[in-house]
Amino acid sequence: MNKDFLLYDVIIIGAGSSGLMLADRLNDTKLKVLLLEGTRRIGTKLLLTGNGRCNVLSSDSATELEHAIHNGRFLRSAYHKYDLHKFFRKHNLPLKQENKRLYPASEKARDVVDCFRIHNVTLKKNCKVEDLIFKEDNLVGVKTNSGEFYGKNIAVCSGGKTYPKSGSDGSMHKILKKYGVKFTKIYPSEVALVYPDFTELSGIALDGVRMFNKKREFTGSLLFTHKGLSGPLSISMGEFVAREEGDTFIDFFPELNEDQLFNKIWENHKFLENKFPKRFYQHIMQFFPHNNPNKKEIRKFVTNKIKRYHLKDVKTMPLEYAFTTAGGVSLKEISPKNCQHKKITNLYLTGELLDLHGEIGGYNLMVAWYTGMIVADAIKEKFDIIEN
Repeated sequence: MNKDFLLYDVIIIGAGSSGLMLADRLNDTKLKVLLLEGTRRIGTKLLLTGNGRCNVLSSDSATELEHAIHNGRFLRSAYHKYDLHKFFRKHNLPLKQENKRLYPASEKARDVVDCFRIHNVTLKKNCKVEDLIFKEDNLVGVKTNSGEFYGKNIAVCSGGKTYPKSGSDGSMHKILKKYGVKFTKIYPSEVALVYPDFTELSGIALDGVRMFNKKREFTGSLLFTHKGLSGPLSISMGEFVAREEGDTFIDFFPELNEDQLFNKIWENHKFLENKFPKRFYQHIMQFFPHNNPNKKEIRKFVTNKIKRYHLKDVKTMPLEYAFTTAGGVSLKEISPKNCQHKKITNLYLTGELLDLHGEIGGYNLMVAWYTGMIVADAIKEKFDIIEN
């Protein structure tokens, strides 16, 4: 038997958001905790969140949170049990609120990473897990590029399959599948759209635009890119395009309904001239009927080019360019009480690895924070550790 067998009480795979939360919550327990990070630094993807500002969480109610997170009911108990505001206050990270979004007051994602207390945890960077180790059908450790490590409990906090350079390269998906862990379909979320019709408008932004399909709608800022559409609006809609929920449309002027806009343009053909940036106005007006257009022609223009612009055959950017992975370990395999696998009982799974993801606005980090906390409490309970 290897001399390191069962050396660690807990091995945490991945020093991202959920891994850091879990390590922090076990930091003062006197448990032997090993935190393995496959890249050269911790919290790499966290540092990129919110364009480096890091939208730490949302101020939503439990009901709103459940609605904003796919499979959000899984976290219902966690929302009522854990106070994330209190956690960050205790960690000396003041937050400021913008609408329902909370950011570090410094607007620096680095301050979020640095607030986690893991000084009593053994941290190994550039230590990539290559396999799990089973002995007589029992999970006992992990095999890495730096050797084998053994532990009583293994927590996989390795993230999804997006931004592979951050360490979320999907390698743990393959490893877990090899040992029978079931996954739902994986697809991109928080992802820009590929659409050729507007490439000449690259760099132009529109505010207050509405994007919708038969099931849902979003209103926000739209950015034209050299490949298609980005900005908060497109990124919000991206996962539903990936799900192939049906045709997607844009309403470029939602402040007026179709009849109101038609009447304005019928009275003044140049009504939209000062409503849009010049380049966009010129682009959209190339579809305007000329030579004394009649009402039918103008109505068609209003409907098809302004109020219901059909994004025919629109696609998303590839998964690796999405900020969040949708889909993951099936929640049928995981207990919401402890995020423990129902068959491999010393295996815990957290964060983006699970079939949990939210809209933009701090929800995906909340999934990470909550699941990290859930696992920490489950492990404390295993070791009869009582909170002060």
